[in-house]
Amino acid sequence: MKAKSLKVKPFSGECKSTILEQWKTCVESANSITEKRNNSNNIFITINTALFAVITFSFDCKSILLSIIGILICILWICLISSYRKLNIVKYEIINEIEKELPLAPFTSEWEKLNIEQKYINLTTIEKILPCLFIILYSISIIYPVFKIILTFICPCMGGTVS
Repeated sequence: MKAKSLKVKPFSGECKSTILEQWKTCVESANSITEKRNNSNNIFITINTALFAVITFSFDCKSILLSIIGILICILWICLISSYRKLNIVKYEIINEIEKELPLAPFTSEWEKLNIEQKYINLTTIEKILPCLFIILYSISIIYPVFKIILTFICPCMGGTVS
């Protein structure tokens, strides 16, 4: 959906005032989505930190299952981040379209300046780093017990312990 498909319907009354109020509503909605996004990230960080803490106490077969669950949680987290990104893109396209009817366009100007300087790193890219790091940690938590079990069979003299 392109924001350009929005059309201002002719109506009587204070059109500019109504457009400004609609713009405010859209901005509040976009801010609300950003707040929900931050809250969901905090929840996923808490879940993954707690799960990984449990895993590190027992690198055994149970930790393999918990690590697989952790990887699935991280995949869900990445999908949620992408979904929020898509939702925000559409919301800001609409906000930018409404701004064409206003005397100032702060969000449009902000993005133009960020794109000109090209020093801006997309927030979604930064957000996805943490679940990817957790996936790496969970993968190590799967490999370590498997390696420990294999080593026990290859070298029984180790007595099942890896130093």
